Amino acid sequence: MDFRWWDEAHAILWRIADSAELLEVRRNARQAAHDRLAPLLEEAHPSHEWTEEKSRMLRALDALGLTSILASAHNGLAQRLALTVWELACVDAGVATCSLSGSLAQMPIRDFGTEPQRGRYLGRADLRHGALCLTEPLPGAGADAISLTGRMSIAGVSTNGEPLLQIHKRGRFISHMDFAQFVVAAVEGDGKAVRGSSLVILEPGDEGEFTRGSPVRKLGHRFASTTDPVFRLIVPASRLVGGFTMEQGSLVPRFSHRILLERALRRMRALLGLMTAAKALSTVQACFASSTLRSDSAEFQLDMADLWATGEAAASLGFFATRLSDNLDETEDRSSGDAKLAALFSPAAKLFSSRSIPECLRQASAWGGSDPAATADLRARLIDAQIEDMYMGPAAVQRRLVSAFMIDTRFLAEFQKWTGEIDALAERAPQAGLRSLAEGMRLWQWTLERLRQQADAQGFLLYCDARQGVTFAMADALCGLLAARSLALDVFEIERAHHAQDSVCASIFCDLSTLASCRAAARVSQTCAELLVGYAPRFSVSSSERRAFAELRTKLFVSLRGMMDTRERIAEFLRTGNVI
Repeated sequence: MDFRWWDEAHAILWRIADSAELLEVRRNARQAAHDRLAPLLEEAHPSHEWTEEKSRMLRALDALGLTSILASAHNGLAQRLALTVWELACVDAGVATCSLSGSLAQMPIRDFGTEPQRGRYLGRADLRHGALCLTEPLPGAGADAISLTGRMSIAGVSTNGEPLLQIHKRGRFISHMDFAQFVVAAVEGDGKAVRGSSLVILEPGDEGEFTRGSPVRKLGHRFASTTDPVFRLIVPASRLVGGFTMEQGSLVPRFSHRILLERALRRMRALLGLMTAAKALSTVQACFASSTLRSDSAEFQLDMADLWATGEAAASLGFFATRLSDNLDETEDRSSGDAKLAALFSPAAKLFSSRSIPECLRQASAWGGSDPAATADLRARLIDAQIEDMYMGPAAVQRRLVSAFMIDTRFLAEFQKWTGEIDALAERAPQAGLRSLAEGMRLWQWTLERLRQQADAQGFLLYCDARQGVTFAMADALCGLLAARSLALDVFEIERAHHAQDSVCASIFCDLSTLASCRAAARVSQTCAELLVGYAPRFSVSSSERRAFAELRTKLFVSLRGMMDTRERIAEFLRTGNVI
């Protein structure tokens, strides 16, 4: 089947249609993935060990320039990485992860490194691959760690008078270690001679123990490298990313590890959300291409319709987050509106993908299907998606970030403005599911305000950090709304691009947006009802509030009219390629 219509639609949806450079990035990554890497993957045996076949695959990534994007990108880094990761993840998620070996560890150096550090570790072929070592053995640190068990202390002074640091660091589930040419590790000072935390650059030739670690045995991402390394090294203090100062006889890094990681993690969360979204849409494409899958049961086709709508919404949210990141990198204004939105949208993109797409893949794979190979592939994609949830911190980390930001007064005012804008769009396109989205957004914000006011007889608040069953559930509901909103706004781009209103492309994407919006609104309704009423009578709800809540829910329920017809139209399109 010719998928050019889908590519053209995605170029418009993701705002790359007017950029010849970004279209070229996507084209090159796709050609490399299918023409060069796919044959190598067929020859390779998936094992936990780092093998020669995997090394050949990595060398091919190097030769194609897919591990040196950071060094060649002067602006628009997140979008370039996103398009590359997307195309590679459609072939294999482990390969996509390996391509990040030339970007993730280098990002803090690019953003904050000294000139000598940038000159040595950015753009050199002999130091192309790096590993970022954050996560430590349980119950230690993750990507959001406030404190670290990895330690640095003064080990002496070099011949030129530079302080030497003794580094002790154990990593857990660290990517790229089998072939990393340097490591950027998060460590904490001993509190005496070294104060504060930082990132330090380690090399295999440093004095001491540089142990790459044994391979982690995992079911998915078999073509990626994951180990548990150990470092006991002596390195010069000039390896601290961003440098250091001496204050009252103590060495103090210029930047804490949290500041150094902020921009890198913001970019990477969106990228990992897109990696999982690519899994969803490549699964739908495989369904289109397989006559066996297209003839499978009606239940399977309906589940694939859900997967398609969820994948498109996740992609729209992820690419919106990458555009925010690139805009923020260009302005470098940490207090701008983009900075605040990026603090929300990047974890929201990862949370929505890692929460929703595995659920859809699990439902689709449960039917079994008439093609055993296709069913096995579905289950393999599900395992990969579950593993991706652990990268850059599991879902709980993303939920905490989203739930902390979503109660910001300025964000809530902005969210109310967005609701009004969706209302206005719904007047123009009443059949596009926008009314459901607007009602869902309105109900979510109204309920959040009430939850934050609720307190029991002892004065304990219902909405608080300790009650994650409330805060996390509202964060999940918000992410669904943000993803549906992103897709709805992107679909309007197809209209602005002068596509015919009755064209197959415009029609099917309108249906996908409608299904995503209605699903998000329905889940908001369930979540809000459970939280607002489910804690009564301990957290009582007045009769006036119950009436107001019932009125809002009724409007939402009425707006869902036609939702299941939309789902069936998408399923029929998957089966026949025709819009009914």
